Amino acid sequence: MAETDVELQYFEHLAAYSIAICKECRHSVLPRHIKSHLQRAHKVKQKQAKDIAKRVRSWLGLVEYASEIRVPS
Repeated sequence: MAETDVELQYFEHLAAYSIAICKECRHSVLPRHIKSHLQRAHKVKQKQAKDIAKRVRSWLGLVEYASEIRVPS
């Protein structure tokens, strides 16, 4: 996998619901919590977690707040 795709090792963009899914946990993670999620849950070093979080936040259309998530019926 290319260095430029490092965020894809950890997260999947579920565009239909505008969310980022942690591939290991299978949980949605809000953009502002990605860095801390990676550091706490997956022991990713701070610099790499910051870089991954920045890349994921650049994905178009991600919801910022849990109240914005559309839950399928």
